[in-house]
Amino acid sequence: MMPDAVITISIMIGYFVLNACIIKVSTQKQIDLETYAVGNRSFGVFLNAFSVVGAWYVGAVYVGWVATSADTGVFAQYIIIYSTVACIIQYYEARPVWIWGKEYGLETEGDYIAKRYGSQKFRWIFMTILFIFYAPWLIVEIKALGYMVHAATYYTVGFEAAIIIGAGFVTAYTFFGGARGTAVGGLVQGITMGVVGVLFIYWLIYKAYGGIFDLYALVEEFKPQLLSIRANGAPFWTSVIITCGVGGFVLPGMFYRLYMTDSPRTTKKAVLFAPLLGILMGFLVMALGLGASFNEGFPEDSQQTSFWMAEKFGGPVGLGILGVLGLAASMSSIAVFMNCFAVVISKDIVAPLFPKMGRDKLFKIARLSTIGVGVVAMIISMFEVAQLMYFVIAIYDCCVQAFPLVFIGLFWKKANLQGAISGFAIGSFWAVIGIFYPQAIAWAGGWTGGFIGLVCNTLAVVICGLIFGKQSHVDEMFEVLKNYKEPRSRKAI
Repeated sequence: MMPDAVITISIMIGYFVLNACIIKVSTQKQIDLETYAVGNRSFGVFLNAFSVVGAWYVGAVYVGWVATSADTGVFAQYIIIYSTVACIIQYYEARPVWIWGKEYGLETEGDYIAKRYGSQKFRWIFMTILFIFYAPWLIVEIKALGYMVHAATYYTVGFEAAIIIGAGFVTAYTFFGGARGTAVGGLVQGITMGVVGVLFIYWLIYKAYGGIFDLYALVEEFKPQLLSIRANGAPFWTSVIITCGVGGFVLPGMFYRLYMTDSPRTTKKAVLFAPLLGILMGFLVMALGLGASFNEGFPEDSQQTSFWMAEKFGGPVGLGILGVLGLAASMSSIAVFMNCFAVVISKDIVAPLFPKMGRDKLFKIARLSTIGVGVVAMIISMFEVAQLMYFVIAIYDCCVQAFPLVFIGLFWKKANLQGAISGFAIGSFWAVIGIFYPQAIAWAGGWTGGFIGLVCNTLAVVICGLIFGKQSHVDEMFEVLKNYKEPRSRKAI
């Protein structure tokens, strides 16, 4: 083994050990489904804020997004804008979701759909389809983790071995730690990205270009097309921002985090903090890739950009640090996906089919599903998938179709089951057509199938609300919101 590889591997092993020790000390015994799913609704501001950062900023940022920044320029910076939009939406979602969650014992997005629209059958159909739409995200993240460990160890650790080691570790602490284990892991990993990551990535930018302003001056002089989105088309860029932004916090893995805090105010405080750190980190990572092609020896495979630059300017220690940042981003996201998918399988897919099944059995199914999801995802992740960023955009195009019935239903009494069914069906149709048969939407002038579906979906929800009116049980739910008095929380963790 090369001495340089020993250094990078040692740095990453040290990070694994640090995570394992902190998660072991900080997590609680998983005694029931509520503990496993939403951590007994006990998270404070600090834990929630950093765990959201850890869950939201994925490892694929260091692979696919940096590559896209190097190839297409500022187009890739859509991630900064849509992340801000998503956090604003979560801010407004927080109060009604948390209050109804506490009042009615809701633990998943499917629980909310069943309660708001009064149909277990629709809940099952909706969550099964949304699960199919959302599940590929886990594959993307595990692949990114494997690629990053493989690259950061000078290719000493094989891609498949990296997947098994990294994803296997996350599967284990998710199985034993549940929601709080994923949140504590996200806290450690969020701090790693937000503090170490910001400092290290800025240092790389300084070493490579002389600073942010020097970087943009360099790009403007030699490749000004990288500073324009016209090459990709403004409608496509805008579509991506809208679908990713409004869809971000109706994703099951982000939505159920709204139940985990000790109050709506705690969630809102965390949301005010998380975007600032995330925007700074996202901007720096995209900036690092923006001018990478000006450096001598730029790799043919642009997905190697961040690792190549870390090794070029920081040697094996720099490469090891970037490997840790990649691990932090991927592990926190993978843990959220695994915990979320396990609970969704148990509560939203199995439970409606077997309504008499007790919560103890559902708890066991959720824990076993964590292992099952982890193993299946690791196997699938070993197959080739190119252009991770565009694959993720396709996922968002589908998942954003949950937005109208989820978000509008929080604030408008007339949002009803008829609108939810018709809107979700129409929106999903256009999203899938846009992915698998894009010629069918060539008339849209660059707007994606997901965006077209979102518009049609929203119109269907509104029109059905005006025609059929509110459902009979809705008044009582909104009375709960009106009468709720929120206690003050001083919890940090």
